[in-house]
Amino acid sequence: MKNPKSNYIGEARRIKRNRMFIRIIVVAAVILIVSFAIFFTYILSLKKDIDDEFPSSESAAGTGYNTTEALIPSSSDTSETSDTTATTPPEKETTPESTSASTEETGDITSSEEGSTETKDPSDPSDPETSATTTVNLLPDDWSDRPHVLFPEKYPLQSVTHAERDQSYSSLKHAVKKYIEEKTDARIGFYYINLNTFESFGYNETQPFVVGSSIYLPLTMLLYEDVHARTRSMDIAVPFSKSSVSEKIDTKMGEVPEGKQYFLWQLAYLALSDGDGAAMKMILNSLGESGEQALMERLSTMCTGIDYASVQNYVDYKGIQRSGKNRSCAYDLARSAEMLYWQYMSYPDEYQILIDALGNSDRLSGIGRQIPSEAVVLQRHGKNSDLHSQSDVAIILGPEPVVVCVTVEADDPDTAQEIQAALGALVYNFISLCHE
Repeated sequence: MKNPKSNYIGEARRIKRNRMFIRIIVVAAVILIVSFAIFFTYILSLKKDIDDEFPSSESAAGTGYNTTEALIPSSSDTSETSDTTATTPPEKETTPESTSASTEETGDITSSEEGSTETKDPSDPSDPETSATTTVNLLPDDWSDRPHVLFPEKYPLQSVTHAERDQSYSSLKHAVKKYIEEKTDARIGFYYINLNTFESFGYNETQPFVVGSSIYLPLTMLLYEDVHARTRSMDIAVPFSKSSVSEKIDTKMGEVPEGKQYFLWQLAYLALSDGDGAAMKMILNSLGESGEQALMERLSTMCTGIDYASVQNYVDYKGIQRSGKNRSCAYDLARSAEMLYWQYMSYPDEYQILIDALGNSDRLSGIGRQIPSEAVVLQRHGKNSDLHSQSDVAIILGPEPVVVCVTVEADDPDTAQEIQAALGALVYNFISLCHE
């Protein structure tokens, strides 16, 4: 027989556990109810704040704001109309002449065909004269309809013997040297690369020049090397800032609204096609100070003729001793163009944007001026007016693919571009002669 005492103790313990369990359930229920009450109160308060901040009534219907558009104030203000109406003098006896005069003065009263009058509603959105808002789209523009620049599918066969070509090649080098030496009023650098036969030669090709926006070619090449290596994306949108524009920068972005967004690849296109300094500045700013410094260090490594970041000492076209950083040379620019050509041949999808930009630049400036229109010319022209410097680097896809770079210092920009055009024509005529 079991001990009655042990049965009593067990029952007591069971009752105690049940009571503790009930207390826990009650406390949990109370906490849940209190929490729900606090949450409900918070939601009501938040809704009230939202209603106060963004009223949903008709008074807010004309603001025109959304997350991607900015409001431009209208020249007409409905409050002024209301004030004018409120201060209208008391009615007096009118004649047809006075009614007509009143209509012309206020602009708010119009006569109907039956002679009755009606008042225009200043807030009527259907009236173009009282339209309250104008919006500006700040999202990046759609460039999908821009045509691509394509390379020729094949090149013609050489029609002269190797001996005849060698003789013509020697004549080309002699003609280039003679032409440059006769231009005593200018300082000229020249470099030529044949992308088919690998011929190459230059004259003053490592002389330092201020090359302006021509340096954007190797800079964008480095950016797209990172894209190819999957360490950088050019699909990032960045907003335009007026601080990117200054008097010393060549740009077409002066009228762009503040905050207008561009993808980085669009900015690279503008930098290469138009030589747009504001677009390149936006790209560099997006990298941050350390990223821009790293890019410039890579540029110095890439350019083997002249260290772009080091101080260069030289004598300019007037015989004046010059010294400064941010100089390049015909050799380095030509090699950058050669690198772009082979990268595009290997990875066309990744580098198509750079080819499109160069192909849509102004070919009538510099080297491309005297090249026949049937030849594809991909060029980037740069200038510095203060130092009378003009530079041009071009990939010419004629009978053979070649690279030509000409850097010039001269008093007149037109004279510099004529020199570039003449040297480009010498090269193109040599190539054409080999394929007659």
